[in-house]
This record gives sequence, structure tokens and C-alpha cells, in this order.
Amino acid sequence: MIDHLVLRRSLLSACAVLLTGCAQLSPVATDARTAKSVFDGGGYPVAVCNADYSGRSASCTVSGSGPNRIVRANVISNGILYVGGALLIGGDGRIQAAGCEVPAAPAITFDCPGALASAGFMNLHEHIDYSYQQPPRPPALKWEHRHEWRKLSDEERGFAGNAPKDEQVRAEVSERAMLRHALSGSTAVSGAKTYRAFLRNLGLEDGGPLAMPLGRRVVDDTFPLNDGGSKEWPKAPCDAAQIAGIKLRALPEHPYVPHVGEGTNDGARHEVDCMLDAVRAKATPNAFIHGVAITDAQIARLKEQRVAVVLSPRSNFQLYGKTAPLAKLKQAGVTLAMGTDWSPSGSLTQLDEMRCLARHNRDRLQGLFSWADLHRMMTENGAQAVGLQGQVGALAVGELADLVLLDTGGRRSLGEVLERSALAETVAVFVGGRAASFPRAWEGKLAQLENCSPDPRDLCGQQRTVCGVNPARGLDRLLGQAAYTIDDARICRPQPTDDCVER
Repeated sequence: MIDHLVLRRSLLSACAVLLTGCAQLSPVATDARTAKSVFDGGGYPVAVCNADYSGRSASCTVSGSGPNRIVRANVISNGILYVGGALLIGGDGRIQAAGCEVPAAPAITFDCPGALASAGFMNLHEHIDYSYQQPPRPPALKWEHRHEWRKLSDEERGFAGNAPKDEQVRAEVSERAMLRHALSGSTAVSGAKTYRAFLRNLGLEDGGPLAMPLGRRVVDDTFPLNDGGSKEWPKAPCDAAQIAGIKLRALPEHPYVPHVGEGTNDGARHEVDCMLDAVRAKATPNAFIHGVAITDAQIARLKEQRVAVVLSPRSNFQLYGKTAPLAKLKQAGVTLAMGTDWSPSGSLTQLDEMRCLARHNRDRLQGLFSWADLHRMMTENGAQAVGLQGQVGALAVGELADLVLLDTGGRRSLGEVLERSALAETVAVFVGGRAASFPRAWEGKLAQLENCSPDPRDLCGQQRTVCGVNPARGLDRLLGQAAYTIDDARICRPQPTDDCVER
């Protein structure tokens, strides 16, 4: 539990050593009970800097000018929730200070009482060129391995499972899906091929604002055992030749995010051992997607080898009737991150995917995971899983300011905010300190990503500007793409979680 008097002293000391100085700090709650009554951090320690920022709907003003940016809101930074806190973002897009108050500086100031400032959501599992349609109802069948449903026709399995064959159409539906995620608070995605639009594509490493920051690109591997064509799962543990083949795919200098253990049969379990053997000596980060079949012995190996697990619970429940062994993974201290998978059986947004897991946590895990735990899976855990800790994910000093502002609607707990937030509550999204999605009334007042365009749809009754549009296609072309059949109005509000149950 945080000692708020110590926190206050440390903040004052930090201000004293900075040449530019700090404004007077507001009173800080001195005990956890008082802090919780102002805002329940859901497992995050709470520092009350200005209680007036809680218990009200968001109302943001944009003022000032200069190379820096200041965000005042209820801020989750480096594991602490500051009610009425602040971030100072430098001209390079990195956070220079965070806490109850920040040094004075020439800056554009976003003053947002009633808003929650969170690190942007990291979606570590998407098949972006498959996420352009969603069946009217969940799949009715339950399979033991992904190759079972892959062998069936669309009619037999209940959903279409192919990307468009036309390359231009594939690019357009992919960027449209990236727009959906960006509007809903995601600032990074893995599994987006080489498409560049709206949010960071972790598969790109050219150093641009919409690429992997300061590092090697993430290698996303759907069929690490090279079984995509055969559609056959392993009937026994992998031999040396098979392990060598996997190692060729798991580029040693890159973070590696393969699909592993997607099913419940012995073949899925063999996959986990094969992959653990293949990455045993790999020094760069590894994160296994799905992991439904993970056994107790494999959990010990995951922890020993520091391999993370990327959860996609909604898709797992739909296709296999269960998800990864979450309680045991948590108990072992395995890093857990999250991704939406694809629209045919997964979620349309990271917030909806998180709520699916929250339903399972409530129904079957007796609340084992706190709201802070679930939030970390979307933010700092995702960064850690692919080696980006210290770069993004926690809104900590030195990190790039990839963040989302959510309207709390007057709610006084992190859990209520996460349960009820969707596009209608998403005030603005920033990538590297530059606006990627924001109210149209803010135009001309803030630093923006390149290639901005007004969204003509007025989704959720809001007028927004979106940036990061690929100029080769343009927003109008994406919005007119006939193959993309998802009604984006569905992301205006939280989607039901009735399908997020074991069966």
C-alpha cells in the first residue's frame, strides 16, 4: 500500500531539483480508505492530488502553446493512479514528468477533469486482414484443435475464415480494421502485416511514428510448425529436425509471437513443448498466443524461460470451449498480455476482449484478477511481452506518450470505468504524444500525426478527426469498402459477454 505522505514529500523533492519549478500541490489523501472513497484504483494505489477531478463526466479544455504538452486528468502512471494528476510530454513525444504536479513549461495543456488518462492499449494478437466481417452468431461447434475447423467449409464451421484474395481489397479492409482499434483506444497492434495506418504496427521497424519504437520488429507467426498447409497437428513431441525448423522461423534478434497450443488435444499440448524447446536459448522476448493446452509442467517451463502468454479468451471460448489455465499462470508469475484474435470469433476492441476475461474472472476464478491486473494485460504487460518495457505501456517518465483519454462518466472506480467504456467514452488517443483521434473542435490546437481527416460518420453522435490515414487510399475509400461488413456502431458501447463462458 502506498504511503501518501511519503509520496507527497517525494513529489515536492522532485520539484525542488527541477529548474523550472512546480505549482503548489493540492492536498494528498493520507490513508487508503480516504483515497478509495475519492476513486477506487481497482488494485492500483491511489494518490489524491485534486479530488475535484473525480466524480464528474469529462470536460476537456485545450489551451496554450509551445513544444511540450501537459495532460491533467486522473492519470495511471507507472503503477499509481493520480486523481487530478498530470503528465508533461516533451517535444520528442516522451514523458518528462508525471505525478500530482509537473514542472512549468511552454506547452499545449489538455485540462480534463473527469477523464482517465491510461497508457494506450496494446493488441498483441490480430489477424488484421481477416477482421472485416463477423458472423451473426457464435460458432455452434466445439473443436479440439484449430486444424479441425480449418478443414471445414464456411457453411460447416459457421463463419468465413479467409482474407480477401484481391490485394487492394485486403489492404483496405485491414486499414479499416486498424481504424476501429485506434478509435477504441489501442495504440499498437501485432499481426497487421506491413500495413501502416492510425496506430503503431509492431511488425514495422523503420522508426516512423506508426512503427515499432526503437527496436527490432515483432515476428508474428501463425504456423510456427509449418503446418498451415497440411492442417495436421503433431502426433508426438517434435524431433530435432522439427525443432531446427522452428528455430529458423523464430529469428533470434526479434521478439517472437507464435500461435501455440490452440486447442485441447494432445497435438496442441505437443506444440507447446515443441515451441519451448525451440526458444530455450533465445535471448529476445517470446510470447505464446492462446496457450489453451498448456499443462502444469509447461507452466513451470514458461516461467523458467520467461515466455509470456497472449490471451484471446473470447475466441478460445467460441472455438474450444475454454481458455488458457489463467489461475495457474498467474500463480506462477507468467506475464499475461491480451489480443482480440480476429472478428469471426474474437472481439472488435481490446476493451471488449478485456471485459470477456473479466466475465470469466468473475464467474469461474472468484475475482482472482483485480481490475488493475486486467488493465496491465492491455498495457504494460503487453509492452513487457515484446520487449517494449520502458518505451511504452506505463506512462512512466522516459516512455513515449502512447495514451488514451476515457470519460469516466462520473464513475469513481477503475472497474466501473473499464466495464462501461467504449468508443462513446473515448475522448482522444495519442501516439508518441501526437493526436491520432480527437474531437473535431480541437483541430488546429494540438500536435497531430500526419494525414488527418474528419470522420464523416459521426459515430456515437460525436464528430472526430482521425490522423495517420494512409494517403495511398484515404479515409473515404476505406469507409466505402464494401467487403468490410462490420457495423462499427457496435463499438460505441460495450458488447455483451454472454459468449464468454466455458462450454
